Amino acid sequence: MPAVARPQTDDGETLIRINIPGPQALPFLPIDLIPLLNFDREMGGRLVVRYKTSGVHAIEDVLAGNADFAALGFSTLPVLAARGKDVVAISPLSGRTPPLGVIVRKDLANAIRGLRDMKGRTIATSTGSINSRTYLQMAALVVLRAHGVAGHQVRWLAAGQNWDSLSGALISKAADAVFCEEPFTSRLVRNGLGVLLTDLTDPRVAARIPGLGHVRTAVATTRAMAHRHPEKVELFVRMLRRSLVWVQSSPPELVAEKAGAGTAEERQERADLLRKMPGIYNADGRFSEPQIAATDIFLRAAAPDMKLAAAVSLIDDRWAGSRR
Repeated sequence: MPAVARPQTDDGETLIRINIPGPQALPFLPIDLIPLLNFDREMGGRLVVRYKTSGVHAIEDVLAGNADFAALGFSTLPVLAARGKDVVAISPLSGRTPPLGVIVRKDLANAIRGLRDMKGRTIATSTGSINSRTYLQMAALVVLRAHGVAGHQVRWLAAGQNWDSLSGALISKAADAVFCEEPFTSRLVRNGLGVLLTDLTDPRVAARIPGLGHVRTAVATTRAMAHRHPEKVELFVRMLRRSLVWVQSSPPELVAEKAGAGTAEERQERADLLRKMPGIYNADGRFSEPQIAATDIFLRAAAPDMKLAAAVSLIDDRWAGSRR
């Protein structure tokens, strides 16, 4: 029986299941915090967070009827829609700061000094399925092209959006570099596995990316699910907004502490990253018209060979709202 078939817990709470990449992927921290801070219980719900190796796998599990929502890179939704998949974004998650970077294997640091040196090399990143590339792979393609490297000029190695997969790609020397999100970029460097080649949190680097202000991550579901259970969508959006606002108004050390699992060193790492990137998350849980417009620019750069639907056509903002 699909997981979404059971609408309530034994305590009468509304049961919501969401898939996210991870664990410990910083862009999805506000979702992790919802059950940790009991924001779900306070609103009469219970949120169950499940981890997948990529956002594409997260949403495919929703399409299979095994979860209510998925958090993923928004840019995969138009690609999935072009394949006839029933997908729609119901809330944004990301803000203005892209927590992305390229880490080159430490023993290759002298040979690979810039992205142009990646030609003929192997880069590990989260990859998708037959239905779609992941957002990270699309972003990696855009970053490489901005530095004169075409997608076919590198070899791609599939890696999950988690520490074991990314560190393993460098330790085993299966990959020459990885393209990933925080906290994994910083952690790979701190653990001596690689050196930072490109940091998209640097405005000078990010400025070369078309559609820089695009919607990076969002929460999505199917239109059918939103039609059948609008009250569940409304409840989740309220939970997420509560978490986003709490993160914005709380000291980074407190956010890192409440995030739970991990060593003291990892908690400090998380606090430092949140301080470095105050704009990593959406401030109020609403869609932004400039972000949506920038998303179309990014999509044209990421998938120039595809005719994709406009970003706005894959957004249902009845619950989250939007701003100019």
